[in-house]
Amino acid sequence: MSICIINVGNTGTGKTTKTKELLNSYKGMPYFIYDVNLEYEEFYKAPLLKFKDFLLESTKKTNTVIVYEEATIFFKHNGNTHLIGEMLVRKRHTKNVYIFNFHALHQVPIFILDFANYVILGQTNDVPSLIQKKFESFDKIYNSFLTLQASQNKFEKQFIKLN
Repeated sequence: MSICIINVGNTGTGKTTKTKELLNSYKGMPYFIYDVNLEYEEFYKAPLLKFKDFLLESTKKTNTVIVYEEATIFFKHNGNTHLIGEMLVRKRHTKNVYIFNFHALHQVPIFILDFANYVILGQTNDVPSLIQKKFESFDKIYNSFLTLQASQNKFEKQFIKLN
């Protein structure tokens, strides 16, 4: 089993809570978590690695739940996108569960959706016209985004199955 989950939402909309729920559902697997805000200490008792070291180590893991908290960091630096792409191409052989947490939908690289099984979408501060243009071939994502923007419940989530 290999799964890739994209978890998106503003600060305070429940991304970390949802990720912890997911971690609890994978209790039999080891965890490897980029925990920049020290929010997952009950799951992972290791020193915080620099993001580049974490990324390199995560490419060597098998049968592991790998959480990229603050995932935008991993895509902002040249070379990382290629490395993450290679890792995701091999995902079915590694049997890893990948969870990428983003604060905004516009930060999610389109290529990652080719590998994602699910998007968990919460409210964001994204501009609808930019999201419509970026995700024009992903109607489910755009329509869920619009529904959430109109919601009064900041904790509401839309679960979108992609693959």
